[in-house]
Amino acid sequence: MLNNSINILVLDDHPLVCAAIQNLVSSISFVNKVLTSTDSKKAFDIIKVASIDLLILDVNLGDNDGFDFYRRIKSHGYKGKVLFISANDSQLYSNTAFNLGANGYICKSEDMSLIKESLEGIMNGYTFFKFNDNSGKFKSKITLSNRETIVFNYLIQGRTNIEIANMLSLSTKTISTYKRRIFDKYKVNNIVDLIKINESSV
Repeated sequence: MLNNSINILVLDDHPLVCAAIQNLVSSISFVNKVLTSTDSKKAFDIIKVASIDLLILDVNLGDNDGFDFYRRIKSHGYKGKVLFISANDSQLYSNTAFNLGANGYICKSEDMSLIKESLEGIMNGYTFFKFNDNSGKFKSKITLSNRETIVFNYLIQGRTNIEIANMLSLSTKTISTYKRRIFDKYKVNNIVDLIKINESSV
């Protein structure tokens, strides 16, 4: 678990979204301060002068493009973590965020409480992205919900059901249900095969 407090910046061109996320993550024990901005230029200025550990960033900004903004702050020395959010549940967007070196991608249509779970994982070194199978082994694309993706990431890291349950404050029975759904979607019967599929898709 995290012992140090972190500072978060939320950048979204919708004030209500900023306020909702700020209210949501402010209650997390390891969060020190949550700043918000609806303007990318102001956000850039904040990053230059403030110590921002995590940026929660919308892909589509009214005055800018989220991906371009991330490239720009990285080129100016930003070393913090980034979680992209978007109203578009797009595999292309998720892949782009991953390829840029972001730490996660979450669709706004998902339960917003998942952001809290994702943040804890991201600050502990994990990444959170939806996985589609492109190997040709499966005729249809495999898409995991964000909660399934969180469990997926912990499973392929070798975490046990009990460990995952404790980290997400869920019952082991609930984790077993998510695990079975993931296995069913990928048509596997064990973690080893799941890891092999994940490695082959990277």
